Order: sequence, then C-alpha cells, then structure tokens
Amino acid sequence: MKTLKTLLDEFSGVTPLFPLPDFVFFPKTVQPFHIFEPRYVEMIRDVHAGEGLLTIPLIKPGTEADERPEFFEIATLGHLHQVQSLEDGSRNILVTGLVKASIAEVDSDHAYRRGAITPLAEFGQVADAEGKTQSLLRMFQAVLERSSATHNLEILSDGHMPVEMVAHMIIAALPIEVAEKQKMLELQSLDLRINILNNFLESGLSTLADIGKFDPIIPSNPLWN
Repeated sequence: MKTLKTLLDEFSGVTPLFPLPDFVFFPKTVQPFHIFEPRYVEMIRDVHAGEGLLTIPLIKPGTEADERPEFFEIATLGHLHQVQSLEDGSRNILVTGLVKASIAEVDSDHAYRRGAITPLAEFGQVADAEGKTQSLLRMFQAVLERSSATHNLEILSDGHMPVEMVAHMIIAALPIEVAEKQKMLELQSLDLRINILNNFLESGLSTLADIGKFDPIIPSNPLWN
C-alpha cells in the first residue's frame, strides 16, 4: 500500500468530486459508502483504475435539489481504500481521509464532476497533545455511556494514534450540526479545532444524554502511519 507522502507526491492535482448533503468528511477518518447511482458507479470504477483519489465536499444547504448543487470549497481529499462489487452493479466502498484541501471545479467529460485539488497545510502544533487525547477519550466515553450507543474505544485508545486522528474520529461520530462540522473543518488551527471539540464535549454531556445514534467509528488505515 502506498504511503500518504507517495500518494500526494504522485497526485496529478485533479480528482472526481463526490458532493454529499449532510455529511462532512475529515482527514484521518474512514467512511463506508454504498454507491448505486450510475454516474457514481462510473466514478468509482475510474477512481479504482486511476490514482485511487476522490474529494468529498459538503453540498451547501438549499442547493441540494439543484441539477448542479453548490458545495463548500474546503473539503477532504480521500483515498479509495476498498471496493466491493455487488451483483446488482452497485458498489460498497471504504474511503480514507488524507488531507484537507481546497477545490476549484474544472470541466468534466464524465457524468460526475471534477475538481482541481490543492492540499492545505494546517497549524498542526498541539499543546499537550497526549493530555488532550486522554481528555477527549474520557469525555467521549462519558457521552457514549449516557446514550444507547455502543462503541469499542480500543481503536481510539491506541497509544500510537495522534490527537488529530482521535479528534476527527470523535467529531465524525458525534451528532453535531453539519454546518458546525464544516466550520470546524475549515479552521486552520488543529489546536483550535481540538479545543472547540473539548468545550463541546464538556458542555454537551447533558444535552447529548438521550441521543442514541452515532455514526460508526472504523479502525484507522495503515497509510496514515
């Protein structure tokens, strides 16, 4: 499997776009999708045969029903990690988030849209990263215990997992408003994103007590290491 550095070094700069409503994709997370629309089945076939990369932006609220819905220009560049072809022609896939990126849409001669993708650097220095990792895990565990959700946090408590990965997995799993998740993705400072998540968990334990639905947490991908 190619490393993250190799994938980015060999990247052509253009990927298919997979705009989605009500979903924000974060770096260092893994997301399953069931692909059935013909244009996106074609997209996955092309991605699988090519560089293995695609970008998943959030569709702007109010444009979902448009023929070409608008999307936020800050999104996450992803790697097509697994593809399962089903008898009806659809696909089950796993996509791993690589890096945050900006999108400039370009012409496409396919049924799906394409974009010129620029990976974005973040202010990644986190003060007391280990302490913040443990704090996030403790508070997230408290949220889970107060809800009917059941998650095995072993994958998050791995001592080798960076705080960025832990924070993004928790953000992806929590039922935070999608607009707030997009704002968190767009922050340039990882430390600020983690502090906001920390404050949310501290203040949201009681309000989240009755919420039982959390998105699945999936183990990390070796290419992140």
